[in-house]
Amino acid sequence: MSDVAAVAKPTKSPAPVKPAQTLREVKPKTFSPSTLKPLGYGDTEIMTITVPTGWTFEDVMKPVAWSSVVGPISANASKTQIDRVGSRILLDTADNTFIAELRINRILRDNMTNPCGVELMCIGPSVDLKTGKPCPLNLKTGLPWVDPAPAEEKK
Repeated sequence: MSDVAAVAKPTKSPAPVKPAQTLREVKPKTFSPSTLKPLGYGDTEIMTITVPTGWTFEDVMKPVAWSSVVGPISANASKTQIDRVGSRILLDTADNTFIAELRINRILRDNMTNPCGVELMCIGPSVDLKTGKPCPLNLKTGLPWVDPAPAEEKK
């Protein structure tokens, strides 16, 4: 027999064990049941308004245009109603020139904290092809609404 001892082959170290995934990592993200509120019954509403003949969309988006109707959508003094921020306004015109869907972003207030206007954002139903921003829909052409040029620019 030989004096050489058999050298044992080095064994591979075991692969690192992955820690088991926690339940939080495995569970899909879902909304809690209380986050879905029925339309018109929560903090937001769906409202409609008809714009008088002769108004442009630029006129509609001015906060001061909403000063006389801001009362029902703003918080009242007795705190039984909150500001209806996030509400949708379905806008139509009396002369059927354009339609729009607006979102209330903020209720504007004067120095005495009385509501005096509404900051709005147009959310559709059309998209301006040049800028990619949502805009009203021209009912006569079916294209995105473009305000008519003022009289000074036509000259």
